Amino acid sequence: MGVLRDMFTALKGGANEVGEAIVDANAIRILEQEIRDAENAIASAKQSLTRMKSTEIKLKRELSTLNADIGDYERKAVAALEGGEEGLATEVAGRIAELESDREEKSSEQAALDMEIGKIHQMIKARERTIQKNKRDLDKVRTVQELQRATASVSKNFAATGSSGHRVSKALERVKAKQTDWQDRMQAGEWLEGKEAGDDLDAKLRAKGIGGSAGGGANDVLARLKARQGG
Repeated sequence: MGVLRDMFTALKGGANEVGEAIVDANAIRILEQEIRDAENAIASAKQSLTRMKSTEIKLKRELSTLNADIGDYERKAVAALEGGEEGLATEVAGRIAELESDREEKSSEQAALDMEIGKIHQMIKARERTIQKNKRDLDKVRTVQELQRATASVSKNFAATGSSGHRVSKALERVKAKQTDWQDRMQAGEWLEGKEAGDDLDAKLRAKGIGGSAGGGANDVLARLKARQGG
């Protein structure tokens, strides 16, 4: 029996490990679903809170009406007393007592409802902050997971292709060399254009007799050589 009990315990432990592995593998989807459920619950709570606030506003309006009615009947009771109509004043006083009783009941209900609304609103705000934190945590987990996938993919590809990384590096070097050659050709073209523009200017100057003539080159050389001998 002891052996069977140990086997059962081992199997149970293995089942727990499998369960944990499943939860870990689906952690992001589980958290996403929990966030959606929490947001749906918050939306429903807000609807209920809105209905409660509507009731509380209605009670406030009824209290305002009761206060106005009580004030009006009090003035009428005073007027009846001043007119010597004590019986009528007593009847009005009875009506005022009924209104005051109704006001006290509604006032207690409104105050209690207002307190509950405040508590529920604070709970909703706290829950919303928790949801926002969970969303930020979820974004972090997603980012890390994508980075892990990218790293694993790169490592796998390099391992599978052997020297592929080296080949890619060589290809990049060839591309850079071609780009450098193209830039060199562009600079050479610009240089040639500049030279041609300069030659045109020299030709125009010679045509106007400015800057010496083509035949003066030999004379200039001889003059320079004689100057050296004299020195």
